[in-house]
Parts: sequence; structure tokens; C-alpha cells
Amino acid sequence: MESNQLTTGRFSTFSLYGFITLLLSYLTVLVTISLFQIGDTTLAGFTIAICVAHIGLYWLNGRAEKNIRWWIFYYLSQTLLIIAIAFITRGKYEINISLFESAIICIIGEALGWWGNTRKAFSIGGFYVLLSIVLIIIFNERENIFPSLSGLLINGGWIILIMILFNQQMYEREKAVELAESLESANAKLAAYNAKIESLTLQNERQRMARELHDTLAQGVAGLVLQLEAVKAHLSADRKERASSIVEQALLRARATLSESRAAIDDLRSTSGNLSESINEKVNRFTQATGIPCDLEISIHENEFSNEITNHALSILGESLTNIARHAQATQVKIKFIVQNQTLELEVRDNGIGFNPSQNTSGHYGLLGMHERTRLTGGVLAVESNQNGTCIQFIVGRP
Repeated sequence: MESNQLTTGRFSTFSLYGFITLLLSYLTVLVTISLFQIGDTTLAGFTIAICVAHIGLYWLNGRAEKNIRWWIFYYLSQTLLIIAIAFITRGKYEINISLFESAIICIIGEALGWWGNTRKAFSIGGFYVLLSIVLIIIFNERENIFPSLSGLLINGGWIILIMILFNQQMYEREKAVELAESLESANAKLAAYNAKIESLTLQNERQRMARELHDTLAQGVAGLVLQLEAVKAHLSADRKERASSIVEQALLRARATLSESRAAIDDLRSTSGNLSESINEKVNRFTQATGIPCDLEISIHENEFSNEITNHALSILGESLTNIARHAQATQVKIKFIVQNQTLELEVRDNGIGFNPSQNTSGHYGLLGMHERTRLTGGVLAVESNQNGTCIQFIVGRP
């Protein structure tokens, strides 16, 4: 990329212009002494004025505001001064001082310093090389042309080559610094992303554990409460055999709840490998605990759903049955669990007293858990309820 401004990392204004000042001043003194020796004091004074103006333009260029008008003025002025220097040093054959060649090399080196190894710098350098060849041919005798050109090209070539290599090294260094800064910025962003991901992961894990514990502990304890209330009612009616049977069922339910809770805590919650068996188990436990008959329809063909999705569907079924037992006051339940055509459909319908689905569900973690599970599976959950009963429908397609 071309630059209109010197940078201290690649190019130092003070050091370059200081070197140019020392070199050209020294050569100007030698030229002036030679002119005084041959008695041309007027030309000696003119030489000093030209070289002072030439060196002064370098320093002025380091501080001037850069624009196209300035560059036109600068290079036009320097070109005229270099032509004048060529006239002075080459027009007098008694003088064999390399002030002209040094001025050419300095102006090319400055261009490389300003714009680096770019087309603009090489174009300016090429112009001054052609200018120097033309001036050498004009102001030199034929036998002196080749030695002068050879000296200019050899001495100037080495210096310009060193400048080009220096620019390339500085350019690579700047690229390395920019790359290091980019890597540091990328690492900082990556660290921020990791922290955000860790926070989201922790939040999702808390929500998952809340759902799992609700589906095990809360549902299990709710079932035990219902069974104990049934035992109390049977004992009050002196139906000891029925009460004893329910106690046995409650013990089995308590052991199952404990087992499921431990599995949830260890993230090893186990379900039956057979989906139909798991559904029947949940429905039978509900019927035994509540005495509410269930009309169950199961149709599973080529189940290609992952265990995660089927587990979410079973949990929604379990939560629906728990809500019916606790709140619905239903006398009949109809359940459909159908898997076919890469679609899983669950429908739980009761004839209870219903509720208002639009009410704030804050604190009702069962319904909240259903919505969260639906979101995780990418499915659809529909809840319809009125005074004639409630229907919960969960549908998810295979991704």
C-alpha cells in the first residue's frame, strides 16, 4: 500500500535528510574550492546557492503538508536544481567531482523512503535515471560518457539496492507486527466467546437439571402423595386390602423415583430401550395411582428419532398425566402416541375442569418444562383447555 507519510519504523526523516545534508554539503565544498582555484568566483557563489536551495527543499519536504500541488512544485524545483548542478560540475571539464551523481542518487533514495518499494517510487527513480543519462550525454565529451555512466550506475545501483532491501525488510516487519496484533485481538475475542459459551452452557445445564429433577422428584413425590391420600381414604372406609395394595405400589413408586433421581443427578437417567414399554409403564402407573381409566393408542413404525427426542416426549407425557391427577378432576383420559412418516405426535386429552392457558404460568414448572422441551426438540406444543377438558398436543418432525 502506498503511503504519503514517512513512518519511523521504516524510514526516518531526520536520519536520511541528515545524511543527504552532510554528503551534499561536503561535495559542494569540494566543488566550490575547485571553482575558486580556477578563478570562477561567480559560479562558485551560484553553486553554493543552488546546493543550499537543493538541500533546503529536502528539509522543507519533511515538514510540508503533502498534496498534489506540493509534489509538482517539489519535484519540478529539484529537477531544475539538479540540471543546474549538472551544468556546473559537467560544464567545467577541469572539475571531476561527483556532486551531480550524488544528487541523483539522493533524490531516488528519498522517493524510495517516502513510498517504499512501490510503482510510484520506481517511476520517480526511473525518471531521474533517464534524466541523469541524458545530462551526462549532453555535458560530457564522448570519451567520458561511458565512464560517467558506469560510475553512476554502479555506485548508485548498490545504494538503491540496499534501500530497496531495507524497505522490504521493514515492510515484512510491519506485516509481522500487524499479524501479531491481529492474533492478539483474535485471542481476546476468542476468550470472550469462550466465557460467553461457558456462561450459556452453565445456564442451559441448570435449566436441564431443573427439568430432570422436576420430572423425577416432583412427579414422583406428587404420585406418592396421591397414593397416600388414596390409602387414607381406603383406611377410613375400612378397605384394608385395597389400602395395603396401594401401599405396595407406593413403595415401588418411591424406589423408582429414587432410582430416577440418582440417574438424573449423574446424567445417566435410564429409560426402557423399548418406547412402547416406556409409554405403557407411565400410563399403568398413572391408572394404578389415580384409578382413572386411560384409552391408549400407540402406533410406532420405524422409529428413527434419537433417544433425546423420545425422552423429551415421554417427559411431556408424564408431566401431562401428573397435571391431570393433581388438577383436572378428570374421569377419563385419552392418549395417542404415534410415530410415522418421520413425525412424532403425542396427544393427551382429558374430560376435566380445564384451566386458562393464557394465565401467567410463573411457578408452574411443569407447563414451563413442556415448553422448554418443545423448544429444545424444535417441535410444536399446543395447549387447549376449557370447562369440558384439556388437550395437550406435541408434534416434532425428524431433522
